[in-house]
Amino acid sequence: RAGMKLDIRIAHPDDRLNLSALKRRASLVGETGDVLQSLLEDPALTDIDEELLANNEVIVAEHGETIVGFISLAAQDGNDAEIADMFVEPSQWRKGIGRELMFAAEREAAAWGATRLHVVGNPNALAFYTALGFTPVGEQRTQLGPVAPVLAKTIAPR
Repeated sequence: RAGMKLDIRIAHPDDRLNLSALKRRASLVGETGDVLQSLLEDPALTDIDEELLANNEVIVAEHGETIVGFISLAAQDGNDAEIADMFVEPSQWRKGIGRELMFAAEREAAAWGATRLHVVGNPNALAFYTALGFTPVGEQRTQLGPVAPVLAKTIAPR
């Protein structure tokens, strides 16, 4: 089936409020229990890091004039890049936006010379990451407490 027409671009600093609001909406739909409680009590937890925006490390997907998802990348030691955030507007889930963002992130990381991409995956998203070729390599405690799987994928440098 044909996906929606998406424009993929590097985020601008003035996208920050829109991105933080999208992250918050997606997080509140996707979380429960203690994590949800933390998010409700501290809106700053869903703020987008200005440094990531300043360093051109956030990629957005737009449909028309509306940002429908974003992914952020951070270079790590050696040839490793980490996916820091990936959020899609809840009303647009399961339409291929996350997949397009992931491909864009892979291209960007490869352009930096990265040969490996890793992500601390939300357990709800494991099937998504596995379908895109990620494999579990361990686990890590997240900022909000729960332990989450760490997945990695080898990518070819450009």
